[in-house]
Amino acid sequence: MATSKKTKSLKSNPKTGYKAPVCLDTARLGIQKRNMKDTPYILSAAIDFGTTFSGYAFSTQYEYKQSPLKVSNMTWTAGSGNLMSLKTSTCILFSPNGNFHSFGFDAEDKYADLLDNQKHHSWYFFRRFKMSLYEQENISRTMTIRDQNGKEMLAMKVFSSSIQFLKDHLLAKCKERGTEVFMSDIRWVLTMPAIWSDKAKQFMRESAEKAGIPGAQLVMALEAEAAALYCKYLPVSDLAVGQAGNVSIFKPGAKYMVLDMGGGTVDITVHQVEEGLQLKEIHMANGGDWGGTMVDIEFENLLTDILGPEVFNKFKREQVSDLLELQRSFETKKRCIHSASDSKITFTLPCSLLDIFEEINQGTSVEEKVANNKDYANNLTWKNDKLRMKSEIAKKLFEPSLRKILDHVTDLLQKPDVADIDAIILVGGFSECPILQSEISKRFANKRLVIPNQAGLAVLTGAVINGHELEAVTERISRLTYGVDAISTFIPGLHDPRLMMIGEDGVVHCRGVFSIHVRAGETVPVGLSCQPQQYVVMEKDQKRLPVRLYTTEDPNPIYVIEEGATSIGELIVDMPDTTKGLNRGVDVVLTFGGAEIEVKALDMHTQKEFNAYFNFLG
Repeated sequence: MATSKKTKSLKSNPKTGYKAPVCLDTARLGIQKRNMKDTPYILSAAIDFGTTFSGYAFSTQYEYKQSPLKVSNMTWTAGSGNLMSLKTSTCILFSPNGNFHSFGFDAEDKYADLLDNQKHHSWYFFRRFKMSLYEQENISRTMTIRDQNGKEMLAMKVFSSSIQFLKDHLLAKCKERGTEVFMSDIRWVLTMPAIWSDKAKQFMRESAEKAGIPGAQLVMALEAEAAALYCKYLPVSDLAVGQAGNVSIFKPGAKYMVLDMGGGTVDITVHQVEEGLQLKEIHMANGGDWGGTMVDIEFENLLTDILGPEVFNKFKREQVSDLLELQRSFETKKRCIHSASDSKITFTLPCSLLDIFEEINQGTSVEEKVANNKDYANNLTWKNDKLRMKSEIAKKLFEPSLRKILDHVTDLLQKPDVADIDAIILVGGFSECPILQSEISKRFANKRLVIPNQAGLAVLTGAVINGHELEAVTERISRLTYGVDAISTFIPGLHDPRLMMIGEDGVVHCRGVFSIHVRAGETVPVGLSCQPQQYVVMEKDQKRLPVRLYTTEDPNPIYVIEEGATSIGELIVDMPDTTKGLNRGVDVVLTFGGAEIEVKALDMHTQKEFNAYFNFLG
């Protein structure tokens, strides 16, 4: 319970016991400079936790000063060495007793062995689970997610075990190459989409801390920004593709859009390059769940349409090892489909898929099934384990995702602050698909299209650079309006009479006012803080002081109860010393503009700092 010192006699909400703070001025709060602390470190270590693939990279300060792009990566192998990649599959396997067993390609291969021997039923196998943090609104520490067989496990255990594996693997790799360091010498960087909610961001931070990464050494990096840092240091020769010769897009005054196209989401940011090559966000981060997995789903829908739901569902249920191999091969194949190609595309499919078809459709061959389907008879052929289709059919697999991306970027380019950008930068694994590059180039022919070599590693390498350059971004645009549930002086004609209340001092107030700290669409300098706001305890023995935080997309909300306003959690200040009774309070300073919201709480008498934190997870 908290209130302002002047009005602590006002009654609390009887349902929650929460006392709304009084704010006599609901205009935007002023801004003061925040002191930035930079702890010493030797190594910047980044973990890129993706929907489809994950990996890590690192560099020492010495290596960074020699060349920011000089980072160390891990090469992963899968399928008995048949596949080599600088990232591994985002999947994790737990034994029947719930203990961690393996992560990545190793988890896939082990699970495939278990399937072959019919010993998989009691194991827990999770794959492509990152999107649960985007799809679920009620993210909490106790939420569960389902594995491949429908069994539940705490989501935080799945995420933290995955991060812990990558962390431990990175430390072992450092030792192997002679760069052995103490944990206290490392600045850790964890990537995340800019469009994630504050709940999802806190969930990832707590998962990382549970995995053994100290919170004070953890930087949360926005994926599209990290990719931009990578591109900033690339030589012009590596910024391949597009128009307009060898003019660098990273010069003061230049504006560009980054499309970070991964497996799950497409994350979009728009920057302007400042003096010193720092970056300023000029349009709020945006995007959606239009990543490469949409194409995967369309491919599975195509197979289901050809063979029938019964066949493909049984294949997915009973032949998971073949399904994993099919998904691996399609991931490679979809990066070879060209927009201008008129030739047929060949896919190699598991023999078990045909076996199941023949088992269910006795007396009918798959060739006959295709020949009798008017949509496919002249467009594809299926013989033995080879499916060959005209390029037009293959291109249609990309249409749902492409349509979302192209329409969204078209809308963005209509906005005054975006219309005059110089270039569009494509990064992320999905951006390596030629059909995607071609269609974006065609739609936005008047913009320079930039696709760096190894676009799929842009975020990971950029995140390492971000660990060395904490102040690379100077300003961001707030995606939401943030504020608290406050009691304000009642203004006739503005405030709703139903929310009017009279304090013991006889002053007429309005309850439930949305006291704004920062507005949606507002430019927020990174490292600058709102002016302090004071809250006092309501009870003599009160040891925790909570302040409820609200968000809305509306830049000018009036009440916290209006449509679109949502309580995202609480700001909590620990106040264990109760010797001063009711004469206790804190000056709370909120800092927006970073990848996460920050809070500081100072004793209103001594300015001693209290432990203060956000609880967005319930």
